[in-house]
Amino acid sequence: MSSPFNDNTSCFRQMILLLILAGTAALLLPPISADSAITITAPGDQSYFLGETVVFTGTNDETDTTYLFLMGPNLPKEGAQLTSPYQPVTSGDPGSFATAPTKPDNTWEYPFLTDNLGIGPGTYTVYAVNNPVTKDQLTSGSYNTISIILKRPFVTAWISPQSIIKGQPSTVTGSADGDPGEVQLWIIGYDYAYTETTTVDPDSSYRFILDSPTTEKFSKGPCSVIVQHPMQNNQLDVVVSGDFVKNLQINDGSGTGGMNVFRISGPGSLRGSDTTDALISAINDPSVDDIYALIQTEVVDTGVSAFQAQTPTTRPAPLQYAPFGALALILGIILWSRR
Repeated sequence: MSSPFNDNTSCFRQMILLLILAGTAALLLPPISADSAITITAPGDQSYFLGETVVFTGTNDETDTTYLFLMGPNLPKEGAQLTSPYQPVTSGDPGSFATAPTKPDNTWEYPFLTDNLGIGPGTYTVYAVNNPVTKDQLTSGSYNTISIILKRPFVTAWISPQSIIKGQPSTVTGSADGDPGEVQLWIIGYDYAYTETTTVDPDSSYRFILDSPTTEKFSKGPCSVIVQHPMQNNQLDVVVSGDFVKNLQINDGSGTGGMNVFRISGPGSLRGSDTTDALISAINDPSVDDIYALIQTEVVDTGVSAFQAQTPTTRPAPLQYAPFGALALILGIILWSRR
């Protein structure tokens, strides 16, 4: 005859077994989505630089059109237009949504251009809906979502050797993220300003090689090395035009495009650090989306920096006087003992 204790133990074991089986079944089940009738995916790790084109793809088993809208920081709470994120989508108005036609195999595709949208870095959610409805009315239709991270591109720069040696090659290298077409190099000394552009490799790296005839023209002294990134519009907005630095985003009314900001060469041009400050101010102008990396270095004759050649001035350590002090102490003791 079994005891009540044994009966309780048997029930407890059965409950544990049932829990294990239920947990295993839950792990084997596919993840629950809003509705399997419509799907949305994005390439890679769902992390992109502002300025890239993100191609969304998916399936739609119910309707001939997939409707898309955006959710994110500071955007309309019921959904924003993909092409104008600060404009809300409107239920029942297909024209306020981004749309992708459903293909015969029930797939769809939509390229999302992330440049010139006016939004900042952050995490955003894209909704794919089978009808033109906003977030608060999603119960009336099938939908699915995907989250993406948008990052701001950046640029880095290094120079080798650390000082530019007159008449010897020098190299400026770095990384320019966001898939820009090119970056621009500025080298500014007291009485010269050098500019050059180069393409960016697929791995985001770039390289400027300054040959010996070029560095021979640089006068000795401090100089600024600036690498300019064109950012989201993939256009260098601050460039040299004749004797002037021009802002291409501001129209001066002449019909030639852009506005002269300051004179960089010729009579009355800025010199040295004044040129550097004016250039940085031009790149930082609100009308310009470009960014830059700055290196402060110098041009030298011998390959040894004037700063590196300086020998630190230090006071002698106390131990340098220890032998003399010990001798004086011993002599003093001997003389005192013979008194």
